[in-house]
Amino acid sequence: MSRITNVTLKNIKGFGMTNNSFDLEMFSNKFNIIVAPNGFGKSSITTAFNSLTSKRMELDKQDYHQENESLPISLSIKEEDTTYTADNNKNEISDEFKVFCVRNRLYAKAVGRNFGKFTSTTGHLAIDDITIVNSIPKKTIIPYVIKDIKNDFGKNAKILPNINQDVFQNHAFLYQIDNFYYNLDRFSAKRRQDMIKRVVDSINRLSGTSKNILSRIQDNIFDKINADIHYTKIHDYIVLHYVGLEEKNIFLIFYQLEWMYRKHKSLFKQSVQRAGYEVYKHRFDSNINLLGSTWKNIHTQESKGKLVVKFPKADNISYGQRDALTLCIELLAIKSSIRLGEKCIIVVDEVFDYLDDVNLTATQYYLSEIINEMGKSCTLYPIIMTHLSPEYFRNFVFSPKKMKVIYLKEGQAQMNPDMNKLLLIRSNRDIDESLRNDIAHFLLHFSTGEINRENDFDSQGLPKSWGKDTVFLEFLVSQINEYFLGTNLFDPYAVCTAVRLRIEKIIYDKLPDANSQKTFIDEHTTKNKLAFAEPLMQESIPDIYYMLGIIYNDALHLNAYNSEKPVINRLNSLIIQDMIKKIFSYSSTIPITLAHIH
Repeated sequence: MSRITNVTLKNIKGFGMTNNSFDLEMFSNKFNIIVAPNGFGKSSITTAFNSLTSKRMELDKQDYHQENESLPISLSIKEEDTTYTADNNKNEISDEFKVFCVRNRLYAKAVGRNFGKFTSTTGHLAIDDITIVNSIPKKTIIPYVIKDIKNDFGKNAKILPNINQDVFQNHAFLYQIDNFYYNLDRFSAKRRQDMIKRVVDSINRLSGTSKNILSRIQDNIFDKINADIHYTKIHDYIVLHYVGLEEKNIFLIFYQLEWMYRKHKSLFKQSVQRAGYEVYKHRFDSNINLLGSTWKNIHTQESKGKLVVKFPKADNISYGQRDALTLCIELLAIKSSIRLGEKCIIVVDEVFDYLDDVNLTATQYYLSEIINEMGKSCTLYPIIMTHLSPEYFRNFVFSPKKMKVIYLKEGQAQMNPDMNKLLLIRSNRDIDESLRNDIAHFLLHFSTGEINRENDFDSQGLPKSWGKDTVFLEFLVSQINEYFLGTNLFDPYAVCTAVRLRIEKIIYDKLPDANSQKTFIDEHTTKNKLAFAEPLMQESIPDIYYMLGIIYNDALHLNAYNSEKPVINRLNSLIIQDMIKKIFSYSSTIPITLAHIH
């Protein structure tokens, strides 16, 4: 299993010459899921990979850093101990890897109609055509004339079967023969031609009818040629397609195959190319049909010398079907162009983030099929860009063992080990139940009461002063202020706790009487508290209080150390930051105080 351990961009979109290098660990043949908030640079990385041509990097003006086309650009990746770089003048990356990028193909298209002095323009959402084959190979027929082959074979040529239909017009057999050109070329050498001749001479020494001669051919006359590695490669390929053949029949097919390749090499190769094209076209159409899209007549089409998939207007297809179709077809196109032994990087840019469950499963199935099938003989790096952490969102259905989650935005918080320890104690059934209940009731949820468990906290290795609720709550206040100031010195779990307490306090203060307030505090879980309070309030609880459940619920049910990355990732989201500032009615000139949560 290979690894890519660094990606560095220079002067591409949001990245200039600083803070542009990422030490990460992406494994081959695993699903490397790169998580980062929106606006942090996932699309910049995708753009960098997408800009690679066979010889250099080529960026559109808007993709240069600050749109300055005079800046030198580059992309470097480090695989194990070797760094490969592409820039304005060279491309070492594409020398080593095939690179594919999958992005949203939806765009706005305007269609104008001329009415004399006036022009009417209508707009609709369109989907880019997907090119499956850039250049369609021309139809070529291998000039198979068995009489010519028999003339070279000699006396007993009558035993040669006519294999035109089964071999030279059989796309399924022919299209992979290009994997064995090297082996076939080796038979132009005299030593191997002599090897073939010895077998043919042995056959020609026999006499009788075709049936009689075939029955008398002994397997031992093939011993020497069977020991040749190049014959074995082609022999095994024939066996793969025509199961149950005897050695003599395999040789007679090989003899004609090698003869035709040697005599008509150019036409032979053109025919193999065309066979490959026909096979892939059939596979694409079959796979598209499996997606249930035939009612929209989406299929491969030959257009201007290319094989493409054309789509109807995007508003004629459901969003889920549109996204699933385009992604699956692109993945099929990628699969069709990967050859045995190649190294490939496949970048998927946030496409999975917006699919419904059914289409999500279908498209990820296609990607996993590529990795499972092609990964046996190739080195593949699937890299999936997302702003949704798989540890919280069920947006990825790959086996957990095959997923490598990488948080691109690291170190954007200052972990407090005591906060981590407090949450673990709260979840530890071996700890005294009354202590666990007091931690939950007075510290992790809003409460009007007070506790003093300093001695218990001290015995558990927690800060003794936190055993007094107001001291702990002041710590939470300090952390939410650090978070709002953008210092990155906040503890993420403390911020999540402060969010929960703030929401519960706001609801508590709006309840109509003391009895309902007491019941509210005694309810377990914020979700149940909100459900209790909703019917009693004069106004509906804002949706934002429920939405922030991803902050105050999941994050505070901690079961292990070092699981803070998804929490930090969410808190660093600009949208989440704005939501939290809104519930605190935060002003940059007035800090948060204890009164906001107590």
